[in-house]
Amino acid sequence: MNYLAIDYWTRKIWIAINVENIAVPVCILTNKKWILSELAKIITERKIDKIIIWIANHVDWTESLHTKKIKSFTWVLKKEFWLEVIFHDERFTSFEAKTSMSETWEKDFDSTKLDDIAACIILQSFLDKNSQNTL
Repeated sequence: MNYLAIDYWTRKIWIAINVENIAVPVCILTNKKWILSELAKIITERKIDKIIIWIANHVDWTESLHTKKIKSFTWVLKKEFWLEVIFHDERFTSFEAKTSMSETWEKDFDSTKLDDIAACIILQSFLDKNSQNTL
């Protein structure tokens, strides 16, 4: 199963895919005008079966304003690509990414990679959870 993971934010959209059950960052899309055409290329080239999109609910699980924007974007994705879209919780992944990076690269911490790592953490957690359900 090939997954395309999307971390949707107002100014940027982080894209990750799985390669043999390992999450890998692909690109960052910044031009909203060309997002659907860029996603179409990735979906076709990578033979994507499902889209994972991250939701950002509040800690108490109530829906955030950003989650409402994500859900609107999800309807566009479903209409355009006719693929199943699965929501996956993304709370605390930036914190986890920062912790991971600072432990690995204490002296050379590169905060520009933070969202790429967070995107991979989110997809990897989905892949791990999904693989446990199939055992």
